[in-house]
Amino acid sequence: MRRAEKAELFHELAKLVGSDFHLDRALQLLLGQKAGPGRRAWLAALQRGLSEGLGVAESLRVHGGGVADGLEIAMLAAGERSGRLAPAFEHLARYHAGAAEAAAKARGALIYPLLLLHVAIVLPEIPGALQAETGVAGFATGVLLRLGLLWGALLLLGLLWRAASRRAAEQAGLDRLLGRLPLLGAPRRHWALARFCQVFHAGLLAALRPSDCCRLAGEAAQSGTLRAGGEAAARRAESGEPLAEALAVTAAFDLLFVNAVATAEVAGGLDEEMRRWAQAESLRAAEAVERAAVWLPRIGYVLVVVYVVWRIFGLMLGYFAEFSRLLEA
Repeated sequence: MRRAEKAELFHELAKLVGSDFHLDRALQLLLGQKAGPGRRAWLAALQRGLSEGLGVAESLRVHGGGVADGLEIAMLAAGERSGRLAPAFEHLARYHAGAAEAAAKARGALIYPLLLLHVAIVLPEIPGALQAETGVAGFATGVLLRLGLLWGALLLLGLLWRAASRRAAEQAGLDRLLGRLPLLGAPRRHWALARFCQVFHAGLLAALRPSDCCRLAGEAAQSGTLRAGGEAAARRAESGEPLAEALAVTAAFDLLFVNAVATAEVAGGLDEEMRRWAQAESLRAAEAVERAAVWLPRIGYVLVVVYVVWRIFGLMLGYFAEFSRLLEA
């Protein structure tokens, strides 16, 4: 299910549950509508679990493999325990809507460089097609070969990025490596901390212990670094250490965030501080995506120009070599 579809699904659930619709009735109503297979699978998994006597989060954990991620399960678990399912659904709707908008901007920024790259592949082959020994067949072969290599490389990069992102959700070392990548690392880091703070805030509203909130938020952050840091901080908090000190020792969290947690603990406003940081990190993630959307096309333009210049020099050298051969003959 695409993020835009998830945002719409959670918005509908928040609207119905917030209007005092029983969740079973809300599921029946939504399943009766025309929808894509992903949305129906998510709703059916939840409905099946509820019919077996399971809770909302447990239903998705047991039957929602492939359609429900860790953030959704953790957020709904906290909302279920606090009796605030509607705000939990609305939290998820806002998160997926923001992520969908950011992804759309990134894709839109890459359209023009890709078009230029296709033009750069086709144009240098035209002089060869005008030569008798190459002809139209050679032109078509050369263009199709290079386009195949281009799309094969793009597909391979996309698959590698997806596989690495999934493994980074569990492995702290790989997660730190991806977080240091220029342009691409900053959105990952900010989205991860936004997810951590959102779930931590929901856990506090559910009256969970800070240690339990740490574990729940770390699992939902989809970041190996924050997952390991949340687990380590939870163990130290259970031994009586203040939360901010426990977070600082792990070295997994930003120093500004740790300092903000420390003052919020003293002031007694930890839940409000986590809500504020969740919103701020979501905005920072969106800004990081916009920066990437500005600079990635520029890098693409430079690469296209370099490729075109290289092809032009190659053609000119070929012409000079042919001209020299004719003079010698």
